[in-house]
Amino acid sequence: MKKQLKQKLNKTQSCIGTWITVPSVEMIDIISSSDIDFIVIDNEHSPISLEKAQLMTMVAHKNNTSAILRVSSINKSEIQKATEINIDGIQIPNVYSLSDIDRIQEYSLYPPEGKKGLSPFTSSAKYFSADMDNFIASYNNDLLIIPQLEGVNVLENIDKILENKRSDIFFIGMYDLSISIGIPGNFKSPKFIKAFKLIADKILGSGFILGSIATNKRDLEFLIDNGATYITYDADCSVILKSFSDITSHFNKVKGK
Repeated sequence: MKKQLKQKLNKTQSCIGTWITVPSVEMIDIISSSDIDFIVIDNEHSPISLEKAQLMTMVAHKNNTSAILRVSSINKSEIQKATEINIDGIQIPNVYSLSDIDRIQEYSLYPPEGKKGLSPFTSSAKYFSADMDNFIASYNNDLLIIPQLEGVNVLENIDKILENKRSDIFFIGMYDLSISIGIPGNFKSPKFIKAFKLIADKILGSGFILGSIATNKRDLEFLIDNGATYITYDADCSVILKSFSDITSHFNKVKGK
């Protein structure tokens, strides 16, 4: 399963996913029954536990959908546990420097590429892999590593950040980037567009996959036009809220006739 999303992206196929913030396995079953390519389980801002995230991953895989987990920080223990529930990739927020990238690789991968501790009694290892050498080699090769670039410091450090070649996708955090340059949420601003394109062009020019978030069709088109192929569209809670708001708004208009 781990190879599916990575293979699509490496063939420059555009892939769409969504953020998961509601701790509901049933929600994952519904969402992954669509044609969505992947989900990103959010452990940074949501109440989803690691135990729930593992169940969500199992359900997503049942429906042939890849599962990414966003941890809350570059923390050795958190990354170690997150990468042992059989996720397809790990997304890490608040990456500002090359040293951040180096630590992510160290915590995420087994030797010789990293320094991650080994336990065979995990979902990733199928609870006891008979061939540990093959498991480690496959794991190190298949895991998607997705640093999330946020903040004005990224503009200053982007060339240095891109020196580490093990990362697969660099995800531009549009909200945090916009806040850091003084225009929170204003993605139409020429100032934001200039900053976004500068980072995006550097990522693509260095041979990496570009990722970001869209919350409407205009943003979706903007990302595709600027080379993004790993795109998260909105979040589960927001999609549900907007859908029911549209329905109730139409209902109130109709009943008032």
